[in-house]
Amino acid sequence: MAPLASVNGEDLDILSAIRLSIFDGGSFLNDAVNLVLLRQYAAERGIVNTDAELQLAADELRYTRGQEGAETVRQWMREHHQDALSFQDGIDSMLLRNKVRNAIPQEEIRAYYAEHAVEFETAEVYSIRVDDEALARELLAQMNDEGANFHVLAMEHSRDDASRAHGGFVGNLGREGMTGVVAAAVFSSRPVSVIGPVKTEHGWNLFKVTKLHKPTLEETADAIRLTLMDQLISKLRAKARVEYPALDAPAAV
Repeated sequence: MAPLASVNGEDLDILSAIRLSIFDGGSFLNDAVNLVLLRQYAAERGIVNTDAELQLAADELRYTRGQEGAETVRQWMREHHQDALSFQDGIDSMLLRNKVRNAIPQEEIRAYYAEHAVEFETAEVYSIRVDDEALARELLAQMNDEGANFHVLAMEHSRDDASRAHGGFVGNLGREGMTGVVAAAVFSSRPVSVIGPVKTEHGWNLFKVTKLHKPTLEETADAIRLTLMDQLISKLRAKARVEYPALDAPAAV
């Protein structure tokens, strides 16, 4: 068998490459197995691609890559080590994946949204971080009693280098980007409001919440489909009998 690759004249066979990838945490073997499982799932449900759909997808792919002529396609295939069969196979797999994802029942999407809606919420957050609680309370008093501007105070006093130059702007954050204490304070606030001081692992923070966004089912449907697709693959993998005959043979030492 020809080597998979030659690196500075040193041959690398395919089994060694796979074993090295697995040892190093690579995922391409798992990805390939998952794709086979997905194809089997689609076939069981009569989900197939027509020749017209494959041709249309190939044309769209060429267009997005700026491949206007047949020679540019052949050049891309040579550079990416593809032949006509593997090129068509890749397009077929891409379309099947899309069809399976789009076939996820709307009821499942609605049920997931109902259970996980808060996970999609985001908040537009600004922050002033200081080293001690007394200073944080003093700055809060300046805003409440003297009308001091939060953003000016952030540029003058915040110890957070990343946000200080931007008037304390941290970003549009979801709950997963915050600790539990901060998330509870932020998402229970009423914009526009300043909350704190809140003790974090980095110091004492004042947070200004300027906007809370609770996405609708329609806004989150695509993201939910991707999540449910991942769950489907995991279920298929858990039920599948996957064996690696070539890898189970003793490796040379």
